Amino acid sequence: MVVRLPLLEELTVWNTSACNLRCEYCFVYRLYEDIPRQEMQIETMDNLIHFAMHHLRANGRIWFFGGEPLVSFETMKYITEKARAENLAIQFGVTTNCTLIDEEKAKWMAKHGYGVLCSLDGLQELHDKHRKYADGRGSWSDAWNGIKLVRKYINSNPQLRWTMSIDTVEGTVKSMKQLIKDGLTNLAIDCVYEVEWDEDALETLRKELTEMRDLLDTCYSNGIQVFSMFARDAANALMNKSRMRWTDRCGLGIGSVGVTPKGEVTPCHRFVSSVATLNRQELIIGDVYRGFNPNRLTWIEGWSKIPPYSEKPELCLECNFRNACSGGCIACNYDLFGDAHVVPESFCRIKQLTVEVFKPLVEKHSGNPTFMQLYGIRAPRMCIE
Repeated sequence: MVVRLPLLEELTVWNTSACNLRCEYCFVYRLYEDIPRQEMQIETMDNLIHFAMHHLRANGRIWFFGGEPLVSFETMKYITEKARAENLAIQFGVTTNCTLIDEEKAKWMAKHGYGVLCSLDGLQELHDKHRKYADGRGSWSDAWNGIKLVRKYINSNPQLRWTMSIDTVEGTVKSMKQLIKDGLTNLAIDCVYEVEWDEDALETLRKELTEMRDLLDTCYSNGIQVFSMFARDAANALMNKSRMRWTDRCGLGIGSVGVTPKGEVTPCHRFVSSVATLNRQELIIGDVYRGFNPNRLTWIEGWSKIPPYSEKPELCLECNFRNACSGGCIACNYDLFGDAHVVPESFCRIKQLTVEVFKPLVEKHSGNPTFMQLYGIRAPRMCIE
């Protein structure tokens, strides 16, 4: 029997594995310090466009990732401009540390309708603790200048992908207040889950999340739409009457896939580094030259058989996040445990803490138009036990 899968929504493309920064928590450089540096060649770029023609839905996206995609800006230009010349209905975007954005690049991305996800860990004091150049200098000033150009030419309120480490928890809300004041309200803050969060670290996180909850309460009460992943996760957990389908997710070769600089296709973009360093052939589900191989169905079917579970399974029994849990990052799980279904304890404890802290916010604003619109909630359907 032939299994027909829907067309992909996104190809997340590593046009290069090189990066001009050495962020200390980065899953590429932290876990795979000796990853071979690779650049996408023209033959691979041409075949990538051909692959997109056959496997990407109309108006689907090619999203550049890495490494730092702008290290190889000419690759981005070649793929984008050739796709445009062939009148392909493809959207483009990039995840970038913003340090290499100049006026010319910003104008070019604006011309081609780029989406931009900006990596920024708050204000300078927090950001520069981990997001550094190879010589140890902090990158905040250069990143902030790049974000100014993004705001000028591309998007006045881009999403900030903000990574919270154990030692950068305190001061998060202070940074949020200033950024919100500056008109940046799309704050995708999330934690590093590959490390152990001990009780002291979780208590510090609780205090900061409580302060964050109160800040968001004030914002929503005044009609200010500040996006928070913590508020979103709590709302999903508390307002879903039954567990979300863990199979409904972006990666695993279903909605989006990763593409290596060599043109290999993986179940998600993070697996690209695993393939490059550990030569895990089971993670290659095809390539841009020949299309998909049987590994794609193996991953899809294997994931669908059982729901994800905590490395400490007893945490699942009374978990207040279970109705929103889709297993976290499958690649993080696989890197840590060799099994995409096993979720690190840190993820479980932080999500449970998030629901506990943000429960009063969700209860209060479940009928607030600002809150409802921001998180796509159609009607109050609270399910709090």
